[in-house]
Amino acid sequence: MTIRERVNTVLSDWCGEVPFELDPTMSLSDLWISTRNNATRPHNGIDFQPDGVQDLLSKLASEFKKPEGDRKRISVLTANSFKPNGTIDTINTLVDAVVRCPNIPTPGGT
Repeated sequence: MTIRERVNTVLSDWCGEVPFELDPTMSLSDLWISTRNNATRPHNGIDFQPDGVQDLLSKLASEFKKPEGDRKRISVLTANSFKPNGTIDTINTLVDAVVRCPNIPTPGGT
């Protein structure tokens, strides 16, 4: 799976939206707000910043420490990496940020 596909899978788990229906130019904040009453992942009353972002970062960290695929050190991203303080705003900018995260060595030293 590509990094974009993995990020989309995480976003689907995060907000309950089907990954292939995600608009890559959509603001993450707008995605969070528009899916707040999603039957799969309801999050009404939970603000995007900081709680929604912290949940997203936790899910990304879990996904990108798995032994299969690219392993990334998501911990370099913080709530301040996201709008309004940071540059991560859309699905595309999130994917770019994950790509730029340092790699974690593969178990076994390769």
